[in-house]
Amino acid sequence: MSTHQLELDSIITKTNLLLNEEPIELEEDDANANIEYSLTILAKVVSIGKMNSNAVQVILSKACHPPKGMKIQNLDENIFCITFNHEWDRKRILDSRSWSILSSHLVVRDWPPDLALREVVFDLSPFWVRICGLPPNQMTKIMLRKLQGKYGFLRRLISQLLGRSPGSSFYGSEWI
Repeated sequence: MSTHQLELDSIITKTNLLLNEEPIELEEDDANANIEYSLTILAKVVSIGKMNSNAVQVILSKACHPPKGMKIQNLDENIFCITFNHEWDRKRILDSRSWSILSSHLVVRDWPPDLALREVVFDLSPFWVRICGLPPNQMTKIMLRKLQGKYGFLRRLISQLLGRSPGSSFYGSEWI
């Protein structure tokens, strides 16, 4: 038998052993892991081009000035883990969205500790929507209901606005 055949047989044997083993039960290991997750968010740059973590770090630092600092780690193509040194900085980034980097949309979201990265979905992002330019006699709840019927993606926003008294414009955040 050739050396290559022996190596191949060895690899096949090891692979079969691994495939036939009982699965390892995963357990939560450390309370510190939950603390680290509570200071972490995920970010995805929606762009045709590839973005690196240094560019994201520089631009976000200039845009949001986290007083306690942050660390950005590249996890996958255009997907980053942002770890803050203080919960207040993390909350401010999440509450202030939507963000953009070099004219590309940046989707930021919590990273639930029970989800693997491949299970995290970046399909929604909040946008500020402003409905303006209507004459004062059209800034009514009836007009909001008409808009709600025509533009289904504004359903949540318009439901929020129905409780407010209209001014010169309606505005709020909507997940799109």
